[in-house]
Amino acid sequence: MFIGLVGLVGAGCAKSEEEIQEEFDAVVAESNACNDASECVYVEPGCPLQCFVAVNSAKKASVEEEARALIEETDGSGRTCLDGCPVPGPLECTEGRCQEGASP
Repeated sequence: MFIGLVGLVGAGCAKSEEEIQEEFDAVVAESNACNDASECVYVEPGCPLQCFVAVNSAKKASVEEEARALIEETDGSGRTCLDGCPVPGPLECTEGRCQEGASP
């Protein structure tokens, strides 16, 4: 009975896609500061998070690690990863933040 209860409690701790997306957005906001576009790189966090996000290259590994951890916490009720991702535009540093620029 105890093992079954632990399983139920563990299942209740899983996060929704919306919850992990909010947490990931906060991680990206803390990781995308820049002075020049040369400091920026794309990270591909994986499903159900975005296809790609622009972050400071010094923060790339920690953003990828956080994305993996958040994806493991999802409750599995989100969308599947069958949709293809668009090709990202050029990287820009705009108002001190790494971001995707407009495609030519």
